[in-house]
Amino acid sequence: MGDRASASRMRALGITQSTTPLASAWTGDLRVRFTDFQVNEISEDGSVVHLSKIGLGEETSSNQIAANPPVKEEVKEESKAQEEKPAQDSEKPKAETVPDVSAEDVAILSSLAGEQFAKDVVEMFQNANDEAFQKKTATAEPTDDRSKRGQIHQEVRRIFNSRIDTNTDASGAIVASIPKRGAKRRARVGRDNNNAGGSGPREEKPSGDYLHFTLYKENRDTLDAVNQISRMLRVKPQAIGYAGTKDRRASTAQRCSVRHMRQRALAGINGKLRGVETGDYEYKQRPIHLGELRGNEFAITIKNCTMAGEAPGTSIAERLEKMRGNIEPAMDHLIKHGWINYFGHQRFGTHEIGTHEIGKLILGEKYQEAVDSLLSYDPEIADKAEKGELPEEASKRDEYLRHQACMLFRTGKDYNRAEKIIPRRFGAETSVLRHLNRSGIQSRKDVVGALIHITRGLRTMYLHAYQSHVWNHVASRRWELYGEKVVKGDLIIVEAEQKPLISGQDDDGDDIVNVIDNEDDGNTRARALTEEEAASGRYTIRDIVLPSPGYEVIYPDNEIGAFYAEFMGREENGKLDPHQMRRMRREWSLPGRYRKLMNGFLAQPSFEVKAYADDMEQMHPTDLDLLRLKKAPNENGKRHRDDQDDGPASKKQKDDSKDASENGAEAGAEDITMEDPSEEKPALQEQAQDKIAVVVKFQLGSSAYATVTLRELMGDPPEETN
Repeated sequence: MGDRASASRMRALGITQSTTPLASAWTGDLRVRFTDFQVNEISEDGSVVHLSKIGLGEETSSNQIAANPPVKEEVKEESKAQEEKPAQDSEKPKAETVPDVSAEDVAILSSLAGEQFAKDVVEMFQNANDEAFQKKTATAEPTDDRSKRGQIHQEVRRIFNSRIDTNTDASGAIVASIPKRGAKRRARVGRDNNNAGGSGPREEKPSGDYLHFTLYKENRDTLDAVNQISRMLRVKPQAIGYAGTKDRRASTAQRCSVRHMRQRALAGINGKLRGVETGDYEYKQRPIHLGELRGNEFAITIKNCTMAGEAPGTSIAERLEKMRGNIEPAMDHLIKHGWINYFGHQRFGTHEIGTHEIGKLILGEKYQEAVDSLLSYDPEIADKAEKGELPEEASKRDEYLRHQACMLFRTGKDYNRAEKIIPRRFGAETSVLRHLNRSGIQSRKDVVGALIHITRGLRTMYLHAYQSHVWNHVASRRWELYGEKVVKGDLIIVEAEQKPLISGQDDDGDDIVNVIDNEDDGNTRARALTEEEAASGRYTIRDIVLPSPGYEVIYPDNEIGAFYAEFMGREENGKLDPHQMRRMRREWSLPGRYRKLMNGFLAQPSFEVKAYADDMEQMHPTDLDLLRLKKAPNENGKRHRDDQDDGPASKKQKDDSKDASENGAEAGAEDITMEDPSEEKPALQEQAQDKIAVVVKFQLGSSAYATVTLRELMGDPPEETN
């Protein structure tokens, strides 16, 4: 089942209600391969971040990615004609090269902005040195769709290598023009000259203090990628800005920034990074800050899909038809009605004792119990690790070492060895062990100091997890009592407050995309609806918000408000009071915040149901796949697989693991070999396509969980079987 929690765990976390009617629940495997889960950041302007050029553009890819040398983008006939030109032609001084625009790119632009706009922009681009064209503009049809406008901006920038400027006029139309010669143009010339390679002209002085770039990674988390880059560039990790962290077990793309850095320096380290590529460089005057994103686009492949009650022997054609017939109405319902905006199960950690349990103990001022829970361990796993029975896989080996270290410390068997062997990626446990062991027996009772020495981000994660736990249960109760009906006492955001509740600081949460917890939204105010307002029809369920417990929020003026006190006051929930959320220590006081009860897509979603044979088959191309296909158009349209355990690739993976440790890479991140998609295995064509994969693509705000959306689409997961 991959990332899906069991039904009993979901219930324990308050995820009990579903808004989407399903003809039949269905199951499938998430992330059979990490590239089955793709996440592309959505910028604040609505554009989706994709890696469109690696480095300075000379290389197809680096760091174990491409086996073949780079090939020019032009089609074969054009390449052949170029080769046949007399040698003396190449010796003539050239004006600024204007690359051809591929038919594929013209088609993309036409589909987004119309054929006339695409034609006009291409003509402007090809005649950029003509003064007559320098005064012309091309205008697309007006659109209110911010996401579409963002795509047009992005595609124009990519296709024309930032040599065409685009702006949005008052009517919502995209207006394209040739940039005026001057400072901005000189900056572009400097960047474009980099494309000539190491022998090209020197890079012009940057037009801004910050170099913005696209960070593409596979099977690495954002912090690991940032640490790699900072080590290579010899800057502090804090010097690299990003809007939010993306999960390790996925292929992801996001924008980052670094101050006072030349493009060549960043491009030069691409070949030394593991599972990471950078590109699409651009200078700007300001950095990227946490929370400066609109959301994320997900492309998720679910393999080995089966509908509940499916009869053995059902033909693949019938299974495909039933699956499509099951998903389509469910997707339509999600589009029209949305779903409960639950915090996903990833919010609460992966250990037996959830992060919300530790948060509950801290808020209840039971600090020794909180430390013991944080250092909880499985005796059986700890015993295996103590005997040297460790798994080969790095991430699992780290888990075993964590259990061993916690056992050594909690039992008093060997405090020093516990501190020594704890894997660094377990930041909270590492901080606690170091603090408690810093002065021997004298410091081992300083549990408050140990908790305070956990980094602020991790420390607040436990408290926010408790708030999220309460919120989930309250949301379920609200839906159970009233459903979509708006009732007296429901809370809405005060109209004067214009700030959307989908942005803020990425802090902790989803293992796909860390979910926002913005502590700077204290100005957001809510009020309760009167009985007349609730019955007026002016408000819908999508206007309703629920608070997480805190001292700066108000609670619903109805049965739901009373439920906060009843639920939090239970023994198992800490016997806490939602109206008393201040603590002696400021960092453990919670102001609370408001969260929309319902969530929805940012743009039109899509899905595809496919028959396939091999679980290693790549069903949806990654950004890297698309770059390869552009470099080798003759391979276009071919699906591929990349067996991670196949021959030289696997050997390279094992050989590199030692280097990763020596370079200080994250211990839990496995090295990867990104293979060429053209290397399709002949056996794949001979296998019967008797399996079903569902590929879903959707956009969510930065406070949303993809796994919660999948639960609505698939139904509740089955119980775990031992």
